[in-house]
Amino acid sequence: MPEYLRLCTAPVPTDNRRKVVRRALLVLSATFLAVLIGLVNTADSFAATTSSGSSAAPSASPSTGSGSAKTPARATFGIGPTTLGKTNARGYFSYDMGVGGTYSDHVAVYNYGASTLHLSVFAADLENGDNGDIAVGLQGAAFNDAGGWVKLNAKVIAVTVPGQTKNGPGRVILPFSIQVPNDAAPGDHGAAIVATLSTLGLNPKGENVRLDQRIATRMYLRVAGPLHPSMVVENLKVAYSGALNPIGRGSATVTYTVRNNGNVRLAASQAVSITGLFGTKSKTVTPPNVQLLFPRSSQTVTVHLTGIIPAVLEKAHVTITPLLFQDQAPMAVSKANASVGFQAIPWTLLGLLLLVLLLGAVGWFIRRRQSPPGDAGRHGAGHRPDGPKTPAGPDGSDGSAGSAPSRFGSHSQKVRS
Repeated sequence: MPEYLRLCTAPVPTDNRRKVVRRALLVLSATFLAVLIGLVNTADSFAATTSSGSSAAPSASPSTGSGSAKTPARATFGIGPTTLGKTNARGYFSYDMGVGGTYSDHVAVYNYGASTLHLSVFAADLENGDNGDIAVGLQGAAFNDAGGWVKLNAKVIAVTVPGQTKNGPGRVILPFSIQVPNDAAPGDHGAAIVATLSTLGLNPKGENVRLDQRIATRMYLRVAGPLHPSMVVENLKVAYSGALNPIGRGSATVTYTVRNNGNVRLAASQAVSITGLFGTKSKTVTPPNVQLLFPRSSQTVTVHLTGIIPAVLEKAHVTITPLLFQDQAPMAVSKANASVGFQAIPWTLLGLLLLVLLLGAVGWFIRRRQSPPGDAGRHGAGHRPDGPKTPAGPDGSDGSAGSAPSRFGSHSQKVRS
């Protein structure tokens, strides 16, 4: 055999091989420990935040128009309930009426500026928009609810409101009536009376634009009949995001829809939590209240929760507590609850454990392959050790069987020819 092959195939001492394997495993362990410490130090930390549609109900407070140097001087005006020609404490209109009923009332339009204003006044629906915000219908839009029950002297009234004097703001009082149709559904309905100021101006590009400043006063109408206050939680979904830190906690984004499936306008408080397979529970998050939902309206809510222990199988829980308004009679309203399961698997931790097991198996395999034949008996290789050797005889033989003297003795004799 060539010399280089003899060198390559020469066995390495067992102690040296074991030292090499131990050092390699020690280096790998130290490397993974350093990586783990680095991941722990760089673990993400997020605060629980919530995002939901905000509700901004129309108000009878003055509206201040904003503008630029190219637009007319800003105007401040307002609209609200009035009784017998005087401003009263009503912040909005509220009526309880029967089917086919009629009621007359007055609305006042105010000018808090020095210049005369030319406003347009019209009735509109008051309802929830697509994102749950309170929305007022546009001028000339088709009616879907009680906006069509409000009757002014005309569909759109042109009003000239004098400027403010030392005696107070300029004011114009307009009469209107409410006529509930015979087929009106029992329960709550919404409407509004809107005052609009339209002005012409220039945008930053020098183009002509029309600016509409609008202010509305709310109107809540309840039609006599059975009342069914109720809310439900729909389309509950969870998106889980794990942490890079193998022992870190993840986060979850919970999205759901709050729907008013009754016939009473309601607000609502909210609570969102997550529970794990082994009894773990996240901190309960309380998103902002749902400000106002009319019957058959809905609002989509998104909540972000952190500190989620990845327990493989988790559940998200949402609790909605309906709330009544001060102008509503007390009534029993049940909570709305919903839950949904989702997976929260600690992939980073599982990958690290799998890698450690793989390294252990590789180390065992290397030691197994490099063990010398003489060590096989220690590992159960089935090699039977040799017995003690017989001392060599005087003639140099090893004294093994076949060379030992017979039990009857043996001697040599000369054979005569």
